[in-house]
Amino acid sequence: MRLSIEVLRSVEEIPEQDILRWNELARNPFQRWEWLGSWWSSYQEEYLLHILSVKRNNETIAFAPWCMDKRLLTGRTLQFLGSGKACTDHLSLLVDPTDTQVVCDALARWAAEGNAANQADLPRQLVWDAIELIGVDKTDEPINCLVNSMRKLGLAVIQTEGVSCYAIDLPPSWDEYVTMRSKSGRREIRQAQQCIDNGTIVLHSIRDRQELETFWDQFVVLHQRRRQAAGTSGCFDDPRFGVFLRRAATRLLDAGMLELVVASIDGVAVATQLAVADDDCWYFYQSGMDPDYTDRRPGLNVLCHTIRKTIESGRRRYDMLRGDEPYKLRWRAELQPTQEIRVCSPRRSAKVRNLTYNALVTVKNLVTTSDGLWGS
Repeated sequence: MRLSIEVLRSVEEIPEQDILRWNELARNPFQRWEWLGSWWSSYQEEYLLHILSVKRNNETIAFAPWCMDKRLLTGRTLQFLGSGKACTDHLSLLVDPTDTQVVCDALARWAAEGNAANQADLPRQLVWDAIELIGVDKTDEPINCLVNSMRKLGLAVIQTEGVSCYAIDLPPSWDEYVTMRSKSGRREIRQAQQCIDNGTIVLHSIRDRQELETFWDQFVVLHQRRRQAAGTSGCFDDPRFGVFLRRAATRLLDAGMLELVVASIDGVAVATQLAVADDDCWYFYQSGMDPDYTDRRPGLNVLCHTIRKTIESGRRRYDMLRGDEPYKLRWRAELQPTQEIRVCSPRRSAKVRNLTYNALVTVKNLVTTSDGLWGS
């Protein structure tokens, strides 16, 4: 039976049972409605909601969690909810593995037929110029299946390398993890553990909404201070990001998936780590630190504590997400490749936009390469 696809243009169009189904299909906390719905609530004035709901016999079996951004270069561009400053990783289609192929074939037909080159008068909600999917694991089966289905129907699809994630595959015990570290790494762990054990640094995990209210502003300040000390701007410079993350944190706390750890020295909060976690994995999303306490290395203590907590909770993965910061390799994290997907609509105007966009990207890459050569 051919599947049907409905374009959801507002949150009010999503019934409660579909939100529950959404979370059933999510394979990690970043795909859940607590995260993506919170992002939409904060950024909706900038985008158009464009969730594709896939049904079989009136039963919802999959979602493409997308929104539309109107861009100067690429036109009406479909992207994941959670994109931009939120820098959401491990995004994908929400679909049961047993339905992946039929759903991807249906989505590919929707993309190809709805934007057929010879159709001049399309329902506005079906018109798109480009699809850009960032934050996708290179091994993600639903997205790779969608790419294959689109290519079979003649859509122009480009896959490129994305900024890699890093993750630690954890052993069953803390002692086994310690032996994985280098000699200097084991010394770091011993020093951190000693500071924790003797009370030099006190670690506290947020347990309820009241504590979240108490410590949230300290978390934001420490994150901003860490970024400013590094000479970069912080995410919270954009007020919408602060609203989004606070809403997502509250919802994930209620769902039992938020981990916010605060480190204090002499009663003063000096470092924090915000993570989300499911039964299998701890996802280290954001941290903060008071640069006045750099010599006390509170961030190292928090990292040591949370990795140990992850192992002792029975989880088998500590995900440090995107970014090539050197410290990740020291903690024995391994590179997890990601990809970026770009699809061009077959309509003539979209093809012209795509050619212009690709030309500008090529020039930018040449300039970057040239600068690198001259600077070497």
